[in-house]
Amino acid sequence: MAGDLRDLANRMDKLNRRVKVAASEMAVEVAKDLTAELISTTPVDVSTALSSWVIGIGAPSSVLPEAYFPGWAGDTRFASARSAYAVALMNLAEKKPGQVIFITNNQDYIIDLNDGSSKQQTRGFVQRAVMIARRKLKLKRLKLE
Repeated sequence: MAGDLRDLANRMDKLNRRVKVAASEMAVEVAKDLTAELISTTPVDVSTALSSWVIGIGAPSSVLPEAYFPGWAGDTRFASARSAYAVALMNLAEKKPGQVIFITNNQDYIIDLNDGSSKQQTRGFVQRAVMIARRKLKLKRLKLE
């Protein structure tokens, strides 16, 4: 009987660890989806705002980046977007189970952009990105193998 309970406890501990790892991996996947959506929908002039989507692990980032590829009238959108996403992936690779992911943009005008100040994007693109990421999350399943 005691051996059965010990075996059950060991199996439950292993399952608990697998669930934590799987949940952490799921959080990373959702953060990737959300970051990609934010980067791709942020209005662009000189590429600063889209370059400023930053991943923080355990705490929000206080970084205020410059444009990865400064440009004019959106001409460096794709180069800056690729770099912003690559940096996000590098930061997400550092995440451990139990750590919280923060996605921030510390540009003071990001709120104005989200409120519709740019003709490139309608109001609420940040909220739409979150809704899209939530929909994608509903289609995902935890992998406990």
